[in-house]
Amino acid sequence: MFLLHSLTVLCLILATCQSKSIKKGQANLLAPTFNLDDWQGAPGEPHIPKVQRVLETTTDSTIKDDWTGKWFPFGPGEPHVMKNQKPSTSTPPEASTESWNGKWFPQAPNEPHKHQHAAIKPLKETICDDGMSNLSVDYDPNDVGQSFEMLCISSNRSIYDPNMSREALLTEHFLPSAYVPPSKCLNVSIEYTHLPPTNGPFRPLPAEYGTYSYLPPQRYMRNLAEGAIVMLYHPCAFQGQVDQLQQIVGGCLYRHLVTPSQLLSPERPLALLAWSHILEMSVVDKHLVMDFIKKHAKHGPLAVENLSRLVDKRQSYKAGMQTEARLVTSADDYELCGYLEEQM
Repeated sequence: MFLLHSLTVLCLILATCQSKSIKKGQANLLAPTFNLDDWQGAPGEPHIPKVQRVLETTTDSTIKDDWTGKWFPFGPGEPHVMKNQKPSTSTPPEASTESWNGKWFPQAPNEPHKHQHAAIKPLKETICDDGMSNLSVDYDPNDVGQSFEMLCISSNRSIYDPNMSREALLTEHFLPSAYVPPSKCLNVSIEYTHLPPTNGPFRPLPAEYGTYSYLPPQRYMRNLAEGAIVMLYHPCAFQGQVDQLQQIVGGCLYRHLVTPSQLLSPERPLALLAWSHILEMSVVDKHLVMDFIKKHAKHGPLAVENLSRLVDKRQSYKAGMQTEARLVTSADDYELCGYLEEQM
């Protein structure tokens, strides 16, 4: 019994000593590691690093006076300015304009931006070919001074009379197979290497098919390129021969043109033109004319089978037109000279 009482007392003494050591350890952990003399804050004040407090106690003027270098990114006490927000120190536009004597590209300061294609051209420059404007470049049907194209001014009309013993002349003007005739606007003139011309450049608008008081070569060349037949006659040619040739041509195909021409000789004042081919005659030979049309019509660099689709919708040249061409079979001329052969 005495032994049990002694053990209980000893356990109480050990427990009391252990609690004192724990309290002492906790007190050591909570105690500050610096002296109270170095403490610069006060209870309730926000924590400020030691270096920052030192800078605050030093005046800006003292620091700037002592430091001879450059501050980066800004000096003490200066407001923070973003790099892209700094005011530009470049020379104002007025000063630059006064000091610069050269040309500005694309425009000078404070001038509005101008587009290169904004300028409006005069009306005459924008019209390439409408079939009515600037026709005097080739032929003006309203100009009386150019009416000689359709007049017989020869003092001896008899030299153009038919000569039964004079043979017809067929001529072919060769071209490279890859040749493509150019289309030229009315702001430039067109010249040809041979007369009457059978190939070469032309105006954009084709002539309406039919008979004309006069049709310049620059016009009918476009029609030749799409496979038309053009009948030429000298104004001094015998009228009976002119009428006979016109009836044959008009009875063979729709795509034909008839016009006088001063380019024909007295020996052969009648002619048929196809692309790169010409048949010149003194006397009309019906078989020879029909054979020429069947061989050379509907041939050319712009010839198409379905011409009727284009004829009804396209714009065409009609200045000086007297009568329109009539349909023989169709606008596509699928059969050439078919009705005339039946009458022979």
